[in-house]
Amino acid sequence: MAFDILANMNYNQTPDFWNSILSRALIEGRLTVRKIDDFGYRVPEPSSSGLFRRSVGEPKGQIADWRASIEGSVRGVHVLEYNDRYEIHVDSFDPYKKPLQHILFDSPKTGLALLMGGVGAVLFIKSLRRKK
Repeated sequence: MAFDILANMNYNQTPDFWNSILSRALIEGRLTVRKIDDFGYRVPEPSSSGLFRRSVGEPKGQIADWRASIEGSVRGVHVLEYNDRYEIHVDSFDPYKKPLQHILFDSPKTGLALLMGGVGAVLFIKSLRRKK
């Protein structure tokens, strides 16, 4: 479901805009914000708010990932930036505060890939030692 920004939202007040988005995401769990709203105005970038920092995420066609930590909570807000929109969702575990839990519960594909890579590395090292 796309989140239509209210017409009275002042985009020049960037922290207020992204604070509103962050609050809405915490209530709804996930939402989409178009980069250009129905009135033809461009919404501010997450980086300009001071709330979000550049991050990484599972590749899903996005051009950038942004994350915000929630003070007093283990949850975090993840923004996936696409050419025409931002997709926002709430992670159960903020990767900066609880990285292991984040990988296990919010990004299990990454956890599985890391596990497989670790097992592969161990097997490779063992095979090299046997050859000596």
